[in-house]
Amino acid sequence: MGQFIRIIKIAALLLTSLLVTGAVFVAACLHWPLAEAPGPASTAPLLLDNVSIVDVETGQIHPHQAVWIDQGRISKIAASDAVVTDKNTTIRTELMADGRLKVHAAGRFLMPGLSDMHTHSLQISPQLHHPLWIAAGVTAVRDLSGCMLQPDSFQACTADRKRWQQELHAGRRTSPNYWLHSSYQLNGGPEVPASYPAFFKLQSAADAKALVEHYQAQGTDFIKVYEQLSAQQYQWLVVAAKAAGLQLAGHQPWLVSFQQMLEAGQRSVEHGRVFIFECADAIEAYKQQPLSQSFQPEQWRELLQSQNPELCQQLMQHMALSNTWWSPTLLTLQLGAKAGDTAFRQDRRLKYVPYLLQLLWQGDADAMLKKAYDSKGLNVHAELLVLAQQQVKQAQQAGVKILAGTDTPDSFVFAGSGLHDELALYQQAGLTPLEVIQTATINPAVFSGMAAETGSVAVGNTADLLLLNHNPLLDLATMSQPQAVVLAGHWYPQVVLQQLERFAEDQANSIRLNLHLLWDMLASPAMRQQFAD
Repeated sequence: MGQFIRIIKIAALLLTSLLVTGAVFVAACLHWPLAEAPGPASTAPLLLDNVSIVDVETGQIHPHQAVWIDQGRISKIAASDAVVTDKNTTIRTELMADGRLKVHAAGRFLMPGLSDMHTHSLQISPQLHHPLWIAAGVTAVRDLSGCMLQPDSFQACTADRKRWQQELHAGRRTSPNYWLHSSYQLNGGPEVPASYPAFFKLQSAADAKALVEHYQAQGTDFIKVYEQLSAQQYQWLVVAAKAAGLQLAGHQPWLVSFQQMLEAGQRSVEHGRVFIFECADAIEAYKQQPLSQSFQPEQWRELLQSQNPELCQQLMQHMALSNTWWSPTLLTLQLGAKAGDTAFRQDRRLKYVPYLLQLLWQGDADAMLKKAYDSKGLNVHAELLVLAQQQVKQAQQAGVKILAGTDTPDSFVFAGSGLHDELALYQQAGLTPLEVIQTATINPAVFSGMAAETGSVAVGNTADLLLLNHNPLLDLATMSQPQAVVLAGHWYPQVVLQQLERFAEDQANSIRLNLHLLWDMLASPAMRQQFAD
C-alpha cells in the first residue's frame, strides 16, 4: 500500500509540474510581444525612371516617364532619358549622389496602389493581414469594424489603426493606409454586452445622439449600420449622425426600404445580396416582419424565380443619382457556391490562415453546404453568385458607383490576394479591365473625398504605387504579382514582398500567434457577446 501511495504522489507531482510548466509557457506566449513584419528596403527619396504610367481615369498609357518621390508624395513627373523597354531584365537600383534611390524600371508599368474597401482588422492584423495586403499591392483599406469601448483585445480600434497609419508614414511599420474609420456595427442592441453603457442599445433619440458623440470622440468617420436595426433606430441615427457631421455606411437594415436608405444619404451599402433581395417581387412579403433567421434554399429559389428586371433597372437608376455607393463583396457569396468544391476547401492560401480560423472557416463551409441545395438538388447559392455578377454589370451600366471590397477575413476570403479574386469576378461579370481597375483605385479615392491626393499617378499625390511587368489594362492578373510596391514613398522590391508572404505564413502557423488569437477572442466582451448571441 505504501508503495502505491508513493506512486500516486509522484504522479500527482509530475502532473502538477506539467500543468505549471504549461501555464508558464502559455503565459509567456501571451505576454511576449509578437514579431513585427519586415519593413521596406529603403525609405530614401525615390526616382522611378523609365516607367509607363497607367492613367486609371482615361485608360491611357504614358511611356518613358520619370517619377520623383519625396516625403511620401510624387513631387515631379517628366520624360525619361531612357527609352529601353525590356521587362525581362531585373529591376536595377542605384544610390544617387544626393541620397536618392534611382530605380531603373526598363519600361515597366506604374499604377496607383489598390484599395480594398471592405475589411475587418484585428489586433493581430499586423502579423497576418498587413504583410499579405502589401505583398498583393493593396496599399489602402477601408475597415468596416471598430470597438464599442477602447481598447479591445480582439478588434482593431480607431486608435490602433491611426497609430499604424502614423508608424507607416514614419517608416516604422508595414501597414496599408487606413483613410477612414468605422464604429462597431450597430445591430439594434443584442450585440451589446450587459456591462456596457446603455446608449449602445439605441432605445431613444437621446441614445443615438450619445452614441454618435461617443464615436466622434474616438475619431471615427462613419457609423456602421446592420440588418436588425429597426426603422426607428435607423432614423434616430440618421438625424444624430448628420448633426455630428458623420455618415452612415454598412448593411441595408431589413425594415428600412431601399428608397429610405438612399434618401437618408447612407454613404455605402455592402454585399451582393442587396439587389438580389430588392429586385425580387417576392421580397415584399418577407419585409413585413423583422429578419429572424437566414434564408433557406426554397426561399432563395423563390427570390431567384421572382426577379423583376424592370424594377431592378429603376432601383439602380435611383441609386446612380444618389450619394450611395455599392461594395458588392461577391466573395461573400462564393462560400455557399463552392462549399462542396474540394479544391476550394483546400486552397493553398490556407497556409496564411491560423489553425483556429481554419477550423471556423471549414465549419462555416460545412454549414453552408447543408443548406445549399433546393428540393431539386440544385445549388441555389451558385445561382445567387451568378445573379449577383449580372447585377454588378447592370449596376455599372446604370451608373451605380462601385467600390471593390472583400470582407476579409470572412470565411475563405484571403487577405491581399482576395481582392484580386474579387476583381476577377467583376471581369467575369462583363466589366472592362479599366472599369474593374477603377473600382479599386480612383473610385475609392473619390468616395473617400481624397481624389486630389490619392487613387492616381499624379504630382502631389501620395506615393502608393505598383510596378508591374505587364499592362494591367490587357492583363488584370499582373496586378496580383507586383514587381515592386511603393508605400508611403517607401521602396518594397519583390524580394521584400516575398519576405512579407513568408512572414505571414510563419505567423499563421506559430503556436504563439494561435494562442494570442484564442485569448484575444475570449478576452473581448464584444466577441463573447457575439458568440452568445
